[in-house]
Amino acid sequence: MTMTTKHFLLAALLLTAITTAAQHRQQTTTPIRLSGVKQRTGVVLVKNHQLSKLGNNKTAVQMDIVLDSLRVPSNRYRAFTPIIVSTDGKQEQRLKSLLVSGRTQNIVFERDGIDPLYANNCENVRRQNGEAQHYDYTDVIDRQAWHKDAQLFLECDLCGCGDPMKSERFPLLLPKPTAGLDFKFAYRPVVPAPDAKIRNLHGSAYITFVVDRWEMKPDYMQNRRELRKITDTLDIMVADPYVTVNRIKIHGWASPESPYKHNEMLANNRARSLTEWLKQNYDLPDSAFAKAEATPENWIGLREAIEKMDGSVLPHWQEILDLIDNTDLDPDVKEHRIRAKYPQDYRYLLRNVYPGLRRSDYDITFNIRQFTLAEAKEVYKSKPHQLSLRELYDVAHDFLRTDRDSVAYLHAMQAAYNLYPDSTAAVINLAQIALEKDDLLKAETLLEHAGASGPAENARAILYMKQKRWTDAEAALMRAEQAGQTEKSNRSIMEMLRKQAAEEEE
Repeated sequence: MTMTTKHFLLAALLLTAITTAAQHRQQTTTPIRLSGVKQRTGVVLVKNHQLSKLGNNKTAVQMDIVLDSLRVPSNRYRAFTPIIVSTDGKQEQRLKSLLVSGRTQNIVFERDGIDPLYANNCENVRRQNGEAQHYDYTDVIDRQAWHKDAQLFLECDLCGCGDPMKSERFPLLLPKPTAGLDFKFAYRPVVPAPDAKIRNLHGSAYITFVVDRWEMKPDYMQNRRELRKITDTLDIMVADPYVTVNRIKIHGWASPESPYKHNEMLANNRARSLTEWLKQNYDLPDSAFAKAEATPENWIGLREAIEKMDGSVLPHWQEILDLIDNTDLDPDVKEHRIRAKYPQDYRYLLRNVYPGLRRSDYDITFNIRQFTLAEAKEVYKSKPHQLSLRELYDVAHDFLRTDRDSVAYLHAMQAAYNLYPDSTAAVINLAQIALEKDDLLKAETLLEHAGASGPAENARAILYMKQKRWTDAEAALMRAEQAGQTEKSNRSIMEMLRKQAAEEEE
């Protein structure tokens, strides 16, 4: 076959595509308002857009791109690329790009060639700023099975960098009504800031001391069992190469019987004794052991215990609480009056409550070193709690990079939320995943705790659109824009959805 014959057949095919598509072309106009561009100079109208089947093996895309209101700086260009997206959003195909270049940029293209980002498949036109101008766009590609009922978007690259995160996508054609709301909203993951992994562990050990003594006796009574509450934790930390113990602080508490001064002496000495015992048993710098502290009499614990009782257990529980709360009485007077006025209640407290008031609280502050991505992926397998929120995010998105439908990605993002439930970043990211999976109940529950940031309001807008709550969606989009989260493609989707819903009602 000669080159002339090939060219003739190709021209005939394109003519057939144009003629067939024109017969079914939708009489529609979609305004494209570009972000970061003045409103009057950043509007493109896309008219009569059509995605059609040609024969059995071709798909044609046509549209009229009206540039009348678009102003392009002399040394810049704008790239407009139609993209076909499957109804489930899992497949997409980029078509021929239209480059609209300013005067100087057009000269550069003619001299040095088209930007390599688009050179292989594009058309370039020079924008005559201030004049009426339109481009009749047509592209014909090999047909794929998923093209049926597919969505059509127009991607606008304003930076000339080809970065999808800096481009905007605007919907031109939505799925048929039976396909529901299965198309691409603009989601923006919230990247957590790196943070120091300083952790704190708090607990209580009920160490028993010989009456009126403070020497630490590990084998006395149940002390070995109680000490293990502290030592088991420290043993794990000391053996872990990723963990550094920064500070161990002991706070001792005594029960209210006996004179206050005597209890003060016992409580302080017993707290110091436990601290010294830990120093002797762990090869840690002295700076890791904070000065021991003590509360001579644990009236707080006594009050909490009595509040849980009733008259059948402690007949005069209210009178005793009134004495405890009397700020005009010093501790020794309170203790004497309880013992003298309510001897039966006092004996019950002495036997059943006071032993639990004598305790040693411990606070262990430690930090976990920062991990490389490779290390974080290994640590994630067995100790995800050692990862920061940012490290979990990076691990999750590394899974996503290698497998778009990665279950591991979902598990890692869920782990980020489980470990950091108070982080709005973790909440918003998990809510966006739920929205993409149409788990609207989960998304709505999460977004109740997502705060009022731009990404949170953008996610709420998507939720409301999926729920067909147009007024709420409009309000959420406005709040998102006020917070600096401008997603004009989502606004365009909402306008088209509302129109679609109205047509369905008719």
